[in-house]
Amino acid sequence: MKDRVAEIIAKVDALNLQLDEAKAKKESVVAEATNLQMSLDLANRLVNGLSDEKVRWESNVIRMGQEKLTMIGNTLVAAAFVSYIGPFSFSFRKNLWCE
Repeated sequence: MKDRVAEIIAKVDALNLQLDEAKAKKESVVAEATNLQMSLDLANRLVNGLSDEKVRWESNVIRMGQEKLTMIGNTLVAAAFVSYIGPFSFSFRKNLWCE
């Protein structure tokens, strides 16, 4: 009878050891799943932030394409203005045209 009780106690101890190992493995898997979920949440936030940037960049590309068309004219107007207000006075420029 004592042998049978000792055998049952040994089986119970072995099962308790397996249970503890299974609980430890479960806790590590849950911790890993939590870390992965946090990483996934951060990745989603990054992707959503970058999608907003995509919209801004697309509008900038359109705006810069339109500005490229007017840049030559703006440059010519600026150059004409700078040469007009250059180092020569109005009276000197007038004398150049009249003489």
